[in-house]
Amino acid sequence: MKKTILILIVIISNCNDILSQTPHLKGEVKISILNGTIESDLEYSNLPKLTNYSICLNVGLNIRYFRNAADNYNYVFNKYYDGDKRDEAFQYYFPTKDKKIRFLPNDFKINYTGKFPVVNDTLRTSDSGDDKGINAFNGKSLRATEQSVWYPVLNDIDNDVTLDKVTYDITIKCEDCKTIYLNGSAPVNGTSANFKSDKAVSLMLFAGLFDFNKNKNTYFINTDLNREQENEFGNWTDNIVGFYEKKLKMKYGSPVTFIYSTPITKKSGWMFVTYPSIAIIQPEKYNMKTFFNESTNKIKNISMMEYISHELGHYYFGTVFCPNSDLRSFFSEGLTEYLALQTTKEVIGEENYKKKIESYLKSTKDFIPKPLSIVKANEVDNTFRYYYAPLLITALEKEVGKEKVWNWLRTILNSDKQVKSDYEFFKNTLIKSGITEKELKAYEDKYILSENSKENVYNSVK
Repeated sequence: MKKTILILIVIISNCNDILSQTPHLKGEVKISILNGTIESDLEYSNLPKLTNYSICLNVGLNIRYFRNAADNYNYVFNKYYDGDKRDEAFQYYFPTKDKKIRFLPNDFKINYTGKFPVVNDTLRTSDSGDDKGINAFNGKSLRATEQSVWYPVLNDIDNDVTLDKVTYDITIKCEDCKTIYLNGSAPVNGTSANFKSDKAVSLMLFAGLFDFNKNKNTYFINTDLNREQENEFGNWTDNIVGFYEKKLKMKYGSPVTFIYSTPITKKSGWMFVTYPSIAIIQPEKYNMKTFFNESTNKIKNISMMEYISHELGHYYFGTVFCPNSDLRSFFSEGLTEYLALQTTKEVIGEENYKKKIESYLKSTKDFIPKPLSIVKANEVDNTFRYYYAPLLITALEKEVGKEKVWNWLRTILNSDKQVKSDYEFFKNTLIKSGITEKELKAYEDKYILSENSKENVYNSVK
């Protein structure tokens, strides 16, 4: 039977750059991978002055208290759920007598606890559904991310900004663990470790019964790869990063950390990035060693690196530039997939590029796109962001030339972080990058506003 690897590429990430202050987390977190528990006693500090905000925390976590920083009284708080905005979390705030204004102290203490299912046998689970918003206990590890909001995350409602990046001084305790990893720090062998970072990052926590290895500056966590396989994977990564640096004229950030884990559903296979970590979630029979030819230690299916190139591209569109507003997914996923498409053509090979274009066309065959000019955030679904968006940008490339598109991408990366990334931003950055108003109008009329826009896109890219 032909082995199939199903991969869904996911990122939900935002920048704190829009606001001048970066939140800081300090305290202790206790977890048990066998019992599926998370207990946290934290101080959340250096918070900006906001009057319209919410504090997000996973729906499976129960508040014991919010207290002032001096620890001598509790804050009264309100709690609500808004699945349209954040389906993984309850949202909390401190009310004032004026219901239009919410009180937010500069710092406060928060204590909470929760228990989650431990899925060490997927016999009775769904085929799919594992995603980044789940605090995933598989019996051997815990995988938690900024999207699963296992730690408090401040949401600035007025500016549509989620401040999931924090500096931290956190002690993680896990008596039934062998290794603990917190994003932005080196993994540690042991049942307890103190992690500190003065650089703000989104917090991915991975702890459990696994080993890790460091190859040059890259950590490989729970991958079970040998040295030659690590070198092969690392060399491809370096080639892709080098291509991005050359084309975008911007140095890549710190080296990435690769993590492997099994899903908590039967067949889920996917990847995600919480920079600088790239997680590969695959059933055990498709673990990372199966990516390689056993006799040569070379990657068997080079198309695997197309997915890795997408995740690596999220450093630029997802970390350097953090979109918001209705086109957030178009910019974060669509442009990153376009980067991966160009990597496929220039680094992996022309034949793979043609196959990738064909896969986009096949995946959008029955898709009815809503014009980019009026589409809402919840209408930019997986088909739009992963398959149709790169076709739209490829059509732009056919009209104005590839170098102008690269210059547009560079313009976006260097744009004002406080501007909403909506359709006006889309048009303004195109003009600012050197595309003429005449070229923009021609592109807009043909590929966005026309009743035959999808047909025109297809004819352009074939």
